[in-house]
Formats: sequence, C-alpha cells, structure tokens
Amino acid sequence: MKKVILLTIFNIISAVFLTANAAVIEGSVAMTDRVPNELYGDWRVVATLVKSTNQNMFDTKSLDIWTLSRQGDIITLRNPLSGAKADITVNDVKGKTVKFEKRSSYPDEVSIETPILTINGDYFTGVDRINIKTFKDGKLIKEDYVEYQVRGTKISGMGIADILGI
Repeated sequence: MKKVILLTIFNIISAVFLTANAAVIEGSVAMTDRVPNELYGDWRVVATLVKSTNQNMFDTKSLDIWTLSRQGDIITLRNPLSGAKADITVNDVKGKTVKFEKRSSYPDEVSIETPILTINGDYFTGVDRINIKTFKDGKLIKEDYVEYQVRGTKISGMGIADILGI
C-alpha cells in the first residue's frame, strides 16, 4: 500500500513538473522574432568560393539577388532573377549575426544551404555552406560540399517582388 501511495505521489509531482516546463517552452520567443529588421529587403550578393569537394560543380564566383521577407513566423528567401523561392528556418541569432537553413528535396537529391550572416547596416558579410547529397535507389551515392564567402549590399528595404506585385 505504501508503494502505491508513493508511486501516486511521484506521478503527481512528475505531472506538475512536466506541465510547468511545457508552459515555459510555449511562452518562449520565436527565433524569427530575434532576427534584426535590417535583414529584410533586397540584397545584391557576391559569393566567392572558399572550399569545395567538387571544384567542377560549383562556380568560383557568383552574383545574385536575395530578397528576404517575413510574414508571421515564416521567413521567405526569393531570387527574383531565377524565380526561386524557399521558406527558411532560423537556427540561431546572436546580436546582428543570423544563421539560417534552406532545405530543398528532390527525388534523388537533398540540398541543405546554411548561410551565416553578420549584418552591419546596409551590408552583410559571412559564409554560405551548401551540402548536396545524391541518392540512387534510396542509397547515398555522392555527397558534395561547398563553402562561399559572401558579401551583401542592400538594394532596397522593400522586396522587389513586393514592389512588382509578384
């Protein structure tokens, strides 16, 4: 009988403790709320190859346009030149440094792009790491990696897609 009472008390204390912890988690600030507002808008991005497992697969230098916008808790990265669009996941924010991830999945390929950007007004610097896994019949047959040094210059605060109504 004592064991049953002790077990019941233990279960009640555990349930109260778990409920209290769940409330703390639910009340936390979303990572997207910590992203500096300066990140949003259009950026002219220059990327220079730093290292790669496949020099023939990746450009040594590229010029691109990134448009970053937020609606609620969803941050979207667009390339108005290519028409590419992806929702991104913010992994970490420390002051003006933001680390996010963009995943793309295809039948035989998974690509994970991880930019880490430090924003300084109308400029950012950082790295952009891309890992591409290629599969055949569900088995990994190849994995390629590239790291770029990136520099961004703000083009506008409002996204080009928003201006054009795209």
